[in-house]
Amino acid sequence: MTNALLFKEWKKTKWFAIGAFAVGLALLAYIFLKLGRSFRLVGLEHLWDVIVNRDQFLFRDLKYFPLATGFCLALAQFVPEMIQKRIKLSLHLPLPNKKIVFSMLGFGLLALTIIFVLHVAIVLAFAGIYFPKEIISSIIYTILPWYVAGITAYTFMSWICLEPTWKRRIFNALIMFGTLQLCFLTDFPGAYGLIILAVLLIPFYVLPFGYFSVQRLKVGIQD
Repeated sequence: MTNALLFKEWKKTKWFAIGAFAVGLALLAYIFLKLGRSFRLVGLEHLWDVIVNRDQFLFRDLKYFPLATGFCLALAQFVPEMIQKRIKLSLHLPLPNKKIVFSMLGFGLLALTIIFVLHVAIVLAFAGIYFPKEIISSIIYTILPWYVAGITAYTFMSWICLEPTWKRRIFNALIMFGTLQLCFLTDFPGAYGLIILAVLLIPFYVLPFGYFSVQRLKVGIQD
């Protein structure tokens, strides 16, 4: 039964997941072509000087891609569930409600993580060709909070979509915007290095809230 539930989630989101990965590849291709042009025009040594001595970051175009991907995946996965009342049908499956909800959320998180891991791996593979390990380390610490923001956006939007009342949805959205600010406090290269573990924990405190909203929906709480 769990496999059938996961297959339903795959059928519902597969084209978005494939499209998001393709858009990510196109964005990376644009960044790499732009950097390649810079390498040819001013030379690699000049770019190293810009990065090291002027604290410039060359991958800023990635900043909002993970955030947008997380938002849109949650909408693609859960808006049909609420508008078409599919979530109520899912809750009648012969499985514990907690397992149903967390299976759906787990599927979305896994799909998002695969997209993001592949994305980051391509960035690091490209950076590894041209930059020393110190710069690569700075790149990791700079872009990782942006990808955490994408996962955070997914968990929050899932919670908002599953919440049955609009007043609580608005309240949840305010919490979401406040929390997401923690991932965009600065673009300074490597600024999150000392607190990166704390940043990685941000999405996980939201996960149980979606289940609580589903329980509220199940007992008939509505707008």
